[in-house]
Amino acid sequence: MIKISEYDAQLVADIVKFRRDTYEHSRRNPSQLNEWSSDEFDHQATHVVMFDEHEQIIGVVRIIAGDKWTIDPYYDFKYDKVNGVEFGRLAISRPSHNGQRVLSELIKAACRHCAAQGRTHFYGFVIARLKKELQRLRVPFEELSPAVAPMGEDSFLIRFGIEDLIRFQPQRGTENTNGRKDGKTEHGNQDHVHRVSGARG
Repeated sequence: MIKISEYDAQLVADIVKFRRDTYEHSRRNPSQLNEWSSDEFDHQATHVVMFDEHEQIIGVVRIIAGDKWTIDPYYDFKYDKVNGVEFGRLAISRPSHNGQRVLSELIKAACRHCAAQGRTHFYGFVIARLKKELQRLRVPFEELSPAVAPMGEDSFLIRFGIEDLIRFQPQRGTENTNGRKDGKTEHGNQDHVHRVSGARG
């Protein structure tokens, strides 16, 4: 089940706890844990949350619209804030659930929500490892910046077309039938497969 919600105090508290747990298990810089887990933008963002059958969160991403975005200070770029939005704080705890790719279902739900509001694209910073994974999967995107380090780790400003992602299907062979990429096991490649916490904002 996927829920799309404006600010709700209990839901955001659950999201923050989920982000912290995901970040702690992602081998990321622990000094950035508090900054990455929560900020004031959670109160104005739209939250996209995927749950399992036990109502446990398994994936989150947030959408920020309006004049002020979290990514504004990190790179001097003229964002289209009329047709675009910012996606950020992406975190998932498992690659697949009930035969569905958690990351794909989460992002497509967010894209459909934005498309219904007339938005055409979204921006976000992604860490180098996630960018490499997107390239391997042949996900369509446009790279807009050199490497910068908004939270102490090299990241790249990326723009995605919303309709492109809604239509996107992974190339044959990029994932196996269990949803694991290239047949890697969850235990053997935890950074990319078991837990993902790669999008800024």
